[in-house]
Amino acid sequence: MFVPANQLPFTSAFDSLDLTNATDPDSPGSDYRHDENGRLLSIRYPDDSQHVFVWHGPAQLVEETLPDGGQRRFTYDALGRQVSRQDEHGAITRYRWDADGRLIQTTLANGASREFSYDADGRITAERDEIGHVTRYEYTADCQLISRRIHPDGTQLRYRYDTAQRLLTAIENESGEQYRLEYTSSGLIRQETGFDNRRTAYRHDPNGLLLEKTEFGDSGVDLITRYQRNPAGQVLVKTLPDGNTVDYRYDDLGRVVCIDDGQAHSLELEYDRQGCLISERQGRGTLRYGYDACGQLNHLRLPDNSQIDYRHAQGGALMAIDLNGARLTTHAFVFGREQQRQQGQLSSQYHYDEQGRLQAHAINQPARPLYMRHYCYTVNGNLASIADSRHGQRSYYYDARNRLVRVRHTRGDPAQHFVHDPADNLLMQDRQGPATFKGNRLLMHGDSHYDYDAFGNLIRERRGIGQKIVTEYHYDCQHRLIGITLPDGRSASYRYDALGRRIGKTVDGNTTEFFWQGDHLVAECSRHHYRSYLYEPGSFRPLALLDGKGPYQACAFYFQLDHLGTPQELTSCAGEIIWSARYDAFGKITHLSLAGVDRFDQPLRFQGQYFDAESGLHYSRHRYYSPDTGRYLTPGPRNLEGGLNPYRYAPNPTGWIDPSGVASRPWPAEKGRRNLRVKSTDVGATARSAANP
Repeated sequence: MFVPANQLPFTSAFDSLDLTNATDPDSPGSDYRHDENGRLLSIRYPDDSQHVFVWHGPAQLVEETLPDGGQRRFTYDALGRQVSRQDEHGAITRYRWDADGRLIQTTLANGASREFSYDADGRITAERDEIGHVTRYEYTADCQLISRRIHPDGTQLRYRYDTAQRLLTAIENESGEQYRLEYTSSGLIRQETGFDNRRTAYRHDPNGLLLEKTEFGDSGVDLITRYQRNPAGQVLVKTLPDGNTVDYRYDDLGRVVCIDDGQAHSLELEYDRQGCLISERQGRGTLRYGYDACGQLNHLRLPDNSQIDYRHAQGGALMAIDLNGARLTTHAFVFGREQQRQQGQLSSQYHYDEQGRLQAHAINQPARPLYMRHYCYTVNGNLASIADSRHGQRSYYYDARNRLVRVRHTRGDPAQHFVHDPADNLLMQDRQGPATFKGNRLLMHGDSHYDYDAFGNLIRERRGIGQKIVTEYHYDCQHRLIGITLPDGRSASYRYDALGRRIGKTVDGNTTEFFWQGDHLVAECSRHHYRSYLYEPGSFRPLALLDGKGPYQACAFYFQLDHLGTPQELTSCAGEIIWSARYDAFGKITHLSLAGVDRFDQPLRFQGQYFDAESGLHYSRHRYYSPDTGRYLTPGPRNLEGGLNPYRYAPNPTGWIDPSGVASRPWPAEKGRRNLRVKSTDVGATARSAANP
């Protein structure tokens, strides 16, 4: 009997209690073993690696052996509460509980502890961090919900709720401004009004899926986006405020196969029988993907037909990367942490502290050391200093809310000072004169004045005597920057695909095209050059730059990064530094060194950022970032989901990243467990999320 490709069976064998074996048509399968009580004992993966679990009593996991051989151990008290956790590197975290079973203290491997206090109703009332800073919480009398959060510096956030549905209706920020939310009878957000009084309304179908979004502008000029869906709830047509449409097409299994905005080339996706993305066609470029038996990405073909092969050890750790059949890099991991790397003639050694943070990076040429960097951290986790054999030492200082306030250098660079208002708006202290904020919008700082449209987008910067030096910013109906007019009259324009990724820019008549691998910029092409970018698997940390088009032209250069993944040097296969940069705390280059006759330059900055020389801005997938102000030009696309201050880059630029311009996060998010099992489900996630707003 013929079985259509979209109906191929996924078979499972069951014992009397639970799933024991899973097999798909193109994979040997993973074997799951359970005991008589239904507890998972082991998973055997197609590469013969195992994930093993050892239990005590009915539900206490006491030992876990990971697929790469690392072991974690857990201990419990007589009441079954976990009192310690030892990770695969031997670091032990301890937990202390009160008589009512509430966690009152967490002690890290370095001895630093965090403490928690509760009221009679079991609600947390205070959190004391590792250096004694206390954050306090108060609650409503009727709803038992948080009504006030008091920061260590005394500033506070207030929360209000309705009494019927116990839903959050207002947030008052540290500056006394309010964010208001209104709901439907079913608890969906009907309207939200920002701290700057921007108003957005939503209309949903009976299943709670978004049908219409209205952004209210000035003088009745509103932006309305509508969504037409199929019976499964998937978006078929997205109608933009300017009347243009984005069309989505799916296969019989509900996977998006085409997204077409009618403006640029459509995005076309192809999958194998397991649902793994195997082809992504965008404009004139196509990316192709291959996977191993574990579903892990092991082959990538770039738009110029260069081939990347990822070699993995049993258990999933990256061992090597090959470019067009030749070795590009080799890697040595120990339980998820990279210990050594070979890049051309250069070798790197990495050392970590007990929390998995980078502590030292040494890089050596064949006959001599090239440089060494040491990183130190405060007891509560902030970067305290970098000792750099090339550039000297930098020391970092923070306020009670862990915001960076000063950077001190030892080799002649002036110290940097920063001031933050209560609502986390940043002021660079190198500018003379007052600063004004309203609704988190920066209106004036020194001699610079800033104007915004009704939707919070920066449209004009005026500076100099009489504010006659003017830069103008132009946006489309989706708040994407489409043009800049510079003070000297020159201009730049920008184009985007149906996913909102920048696919082209034109400056002084010269056009550059961009190609993407999900949210990662993977290649750029202009009349003068073709470049491809490779990243450490599973991250936005750049690994290598390939200069030249095609397998026979591409010449590899290697990125040397700091603890955050920001490029510090670019090195050749021979081990020579051809590009080197020093930055201020918020990512602006203060010293740039280009070596060689060609004076080779590269545009990558903070993780996920691309430097535009024409404007000085950093393009960051969904938004543009200004390192001059440490802020984004436009509010975050996800409103409160991106944080209370929609223009802020990150709470702390020395320990946080925001690769996509949507929401910042601390780095590393999972300390030391990078590069294991970059699954097929991670590839193509950008298109899937765009089809399901």
